[in-house]
Amino acid sequence: MDSLKQNHYLDMAGLDQMRQQAQADPDASLRQVALQFEGIFLNMMLKSMRDANAAFEDTDSPFASQTTQFYRQMHDSQMATELASQGSLGLADLIVDQWGGNEQLMPASALRSDSLTPNVVAASAQAPEPVTQQTPEQAGITPVHPPLQAAMNPEPQPIAPLRNIAFEGPEHFVQTLLPQAEQAAAELGQDPMLLIAQAALETGWGRKILTAPDGNSSHNLFNIKADRRWDGDHTMVNALEFEDQLPVMQRSAFRIYDDLKASFDDYVDFLRQPRYADALQATDASGFIHGLQQAGYATDPNYANKILNVFQNLLKQAGTR
Repeated sequence: MDSLKQNHYLDMAGLDQMRQQAQADPDASLRQVALQFEGIFLNMMLKSMRDANAAFEDTDSPFASQTTQFYRQMHDSQMATELASQGSLGLADLIVDQWGGNEQLMPASALRSDSLTPNVVAASAQAPEPVTQQTPEQAGITPVHPPLQAAMNPEPQPIAPLRNIAFEGPEHFVQTLLPQAEQAAAELGQDPMLLIAQAALETGWGRKILTAPDGNSSHNLFNIKADRRWDGDHTMVNALEFEDQLPVMQRSAFRIYDDLKASFDDYVDFLRQPRYADALQATDASGFIHGLQQAGYATDPNYANKILNVFQNLLKQAGTR
């Protein structure tokens, strides 16, 4: 009886108890909140299914009365709650993994497809949203602390292989990658800080670079997939992607490089595909990044704006703007 009460969709006392637990210990209540969200999603899905079948119902039937519909709605709500409590869709697990800090879960912004589906093309062809100026904290970005001017050394330095580096923070990430980024950006005709901003978004400032099967770093700064043209090593990762505005978990192969410089070199080669021609012809950062998104580099609809926010913050910290 207690289990039924806890899973009842009208159990306001249970919701209040969950609210109190969330205030006391947010991590412990994360799964309960995720299950509630999955229940809401299932209820909306069932309602949409009922609405779609309404056109086929016999209005003269005794089962088409408002009373029947009322109890049917109660039944659907309870069924959605029960299904969610069992984790039927797995949506709650995805929420817990993403918000709970699962290091192996890839964000949707890290994904791209080498064979675009019509839905992805249609979504990417829409006019991009304007870039809004946000503080690093509002954008969910760890701010880079000055001084970055020291990293902007105009004197050329030899680029040594960089392997299995444990980045100490955003400033270390920028300083370490700047020589490689300058070389790659010169070939693309873009600002090196823009490439660093993209790598920062893809890897969480180097803290979530994919791991190779042997436990070493994949050195994949831009999360490029191992498609049929790739003949090197790869690593398999569970990745979140959006299809028809819904999150979908897919297991995908991603490229492995010998070092970070190789990742930059392959990034430049990867963008020389015909599909990225418009991006490469762009003369500014916004045109370049939006060109990548429109060509299907990532499925996150806010991918370009996120990178540009990081880029603007980097320029401000470096004192170049």
